[in-house]
Amino acid sequence: MKEFIIKANKAVTNGEINLKDLPGSSGRLDLICRCVNSAFFLSHDLRRDTIFYSVNYGNPNPPVALKFIGDELKRLSPDERSIAMFIQKALSKDASEIWKESTSGIYYSNHEFKEIILEKKNSGKKIFYLHLNGKPLENFDFKNESDVVFILGDHIGLSKEDEEFLEEIGAEQISLSPLELHADHCIILVHNVLDRLK
Repeated sequence: MKEFIIKANKAVTNGEINLKDLPGSSGRLDLICRCVNSAFFLSHDLRRDTIFYSVNYGNPNPPVALKFIGDELKRLSPDERSIAMFIQKALSKDASEIWKESTSGIYYSNHEFKEIILEKKNSGKKIFYLHLNGKPLENFDFKNESDVVFILGDHIGLSKEDEEFLEEIGAEQISLSPLELHADHCIILVHNVLDRLK
């Protein structure tokens, strides 16, 4: 199982989203929609072995965590507007500590970014932090890693406190490129490497 977790620093936490202006009205929710596209969509299918989390910290009710489970997703289209409509539906509900299903394969809660990562760590999963200054991806051997979790930042990135937390729990830093890449592009590059190991 491949899992991706992104901290969306400004992404809204309620359903008041202007679908005609995702970048301007929703704290760069367009970025999250592109990440969902990259995490799951193939040419004529979905990746069933992938889970994607977006932990939104924008106004007015942070945090709200969204979880997309590839094996359960239905009726989701690859365009940003369609994905945003499903996100809007989830964000229109009251989040609690319990994961609740909004639509098929899409869940919401008020779990914190660190809380979700720590849960993965405690369940024995390997945590990787995608970072410009990490070790080159080609130096890692994923053949023996069946359950991997990749941490991403949005256009703002992770805070120093977040990075210290990741270091404390033993997350390994991986660099995909000598250049700064968009989060959705990082997801595609990771998929490409892991696809070749099948």
